[in-house]
Amino acid sequence: MWVKAQLTTMTPTSSSQQMQPAAEEEQEQKEKTLLPGELIETFYVENKRRQQNIKIQVKLCAQGVYLRRETNDTDHINEQLIRIEDIVGSSCGARQRKRARGGLNSCRNPSQQQEEEQEESQSQSQSQPPPQTDNSAYLYIYAYLKKEKPLRRVQTLRILRFRSSEDYAENLETAQRWHCRIREHKQHTGAICAAANKRLLILLNPKSGSGKGRELFQKQVAPLLREAQADYDLQITTHSQYALEYVRSRKDLLERYAGIVVASGDGLFYEVLNGLMERMDWRRACAQLALGIIPCGSGNGLAKSIAHHCNEPYDPKPIMHATLICVAGRATPMDVVRVELNHRSRHSVMYSFLSIGWGLIADIDIESERLRSIGAQRFTLWAIRRLITLRSYQGKLYYLPAEQPAASPATPTCSAPAVSRISLPNAPYSEFKDLPDDQQSDEFADALSTDRSVYRQTDSWHSAASRRTAYYSIAGQSNRSRQSVAQRIEAANAQFAELVPTGNMPGLQLPLPAEQGWLCEQGEFVMVHAAYTTHLASDCYFAPSSRLNDGLIYLVVIRGGVGRPQLLNFLLSMQSGNHLPSEPDPFICVLPVRAFRIEPSGSQGILTVDGERVDYGPIQAEVFPGLINVMTTTGQ
Repeated sequence: MWVKAQLTTMTPTSSSQQMQPAAEEEQEQKEKTLLPGELIETFYVENKRRQQNIKIQVKLCAQGVYLRRETNDTDHINEQLIRIEDIVGSSCGARQRKRARGGLNSCRNPSQQQEEEQEESQSQSQSQPPPQTDNSAYLYIYAYLKKEKPLRRVQTLRILRFRSSEDYAENLETAQRWHCRIREHKQHTGAICAAANKRLLILLNPKSGSGKGRELFQKQVAPLLREAQADYDLQITTHSQYALEYVRSRKDLLERYAGIVVASGDGLFYEVLNGLMERMDWRRACAQLALGIIPCGSGNGLAKSIAHHCNEPYDPKPIMHATLICVAGRATPMDVVRVELNHRSRHSVMYSFLSIGWGLIADIDIESERLRSIGAQRFTLWAIRRLITLRSYQGKLYYLPAEQPAASPATPTCSAPAVSRISLPNAPYSEFKDLPDDQQSDEFADALSTDRSVYRQTDSWHSAASRRTAYYSIAGQSNRSRQSVAQRIEAANAQFAELVPTGNMPGLQLPLPAEQGWLCEQGEFVMVHAAYTTHLASDCYFAPSSRLNDGLIYLVVIRGGVGRPQLLNFLLSMQSGNHLPSEPDPFICVLPVRAFRIEPSGSQGILTVDGERVDYGPIQAEVFPGLINVMTTTGQ
């Protein structure tokens, strides 16, 4: 029976529209004229209450599946469009045991169909196998219709029964033709896995979701992947840094996989990102592999930010909604922030996608770990404690403002104290440019020792006299070359510096020049938190103006001297995104920047990168616009 609650009206004026006979004839003529790639079929649904068969015309085209319902007793016609973007996938074959509502039966003689179904029900009641009289082939169309107000996805199944022929093979051929046409239309939307013989790599943390990661995957993720007919390899992580090592060392990563999906919290995504950036072919990996996330963990800031970017629902089923985004088949560029740390003469480089924290929020996040057993309430309790025993930190904040013509309410100007200007010479902070593929040579793959994760960009990699210089064997060179040994080594190291990610900022131990727009603020800070996604967690709308690929870092600065009532209002308003002042404020402001440096005074404090604690000391960061691709539904 046709379920009206599952319809969305496609008529321009109302949900049901009365059509004149002339208009009906014109409509029938249009339907008979099919464009290339279109299929059309007539089906019937039995209405037992009215004892009649409802005629439904189904048309498959590039836009999706049109269903046009006609009744015998009225002239009303209802239409529904299931958009191709809302269709996850389809399958065809014999009848499945569990038959959901919404099936459409194609038949020549409805009365004969009723007699066969009665015979089938009688045989089943006698606990005997049904007779082999059903030669029908079934097409199952799985869709999740997007609804507004409230924003949600409605699971919808449409079953088309093909029985125009007495031969099952012919009916199956018709069903397969519809099935293949749906796949073709889906691929034209930009499917990530459209390339032949490429799969998805899914990394699952079994301890995520309070230790229910496997169960969540089997119950909520795997069924959707089956509906989408997505080929994937599931890799279970066994220890910390497992994903980083796996992604970094897997040699056939680009040849075998079209994308990587993280089924966990933000921490596992951080490992995957840094594993990619430590590969020698990191440019190709970032360009060819789309990254997705399914929020099976506790920290779900990225998943919420992607849903916000795509205008997709998140609650109350975040795992289902995130999986739908991952199987949608599109990708969007996303910024990555290069982070440099210097602690006790140990230099390290990492890559961040979420945030960098110093002060209040970092303290609450890390120190409340001792209350993890009580769940999310630990943040509230520890925030109250931090307000009572409020801390402030001495230090210097350097930042390179983004050129903006005017400040908006979402990004107000900051009434900062007197600042000194410094600059960065030869630092083009425009769109991040990659080397062409033909310039990515493996000529220097025989390096003796190159730990790309801890090298210092400002150390003299380009100098033969440097103690940190890596030496290479250079094929085709002879001792009689006109170039000196030092020149050849310098040229080799210059090319190696192009093969690994390098930043534009001077090293942490070097001063920042003062000619090209850098600003410095020295004083007392309650918090400096840098964000480059809209959400730090599913319930923390921290940077409303942020976009996935805007090339900006949003520095939220809270200076010393702020009152506790103002600070309390700031914390309470982060869930709605109203915590940032709309007018210039002497204590709280947000600064859109492209790079920054923090030099804390003393050795006591907490620094976090993507929610994980790092060594306390000088830290600097700069944005690489659109460096990676993340899975989205829009591709924008």
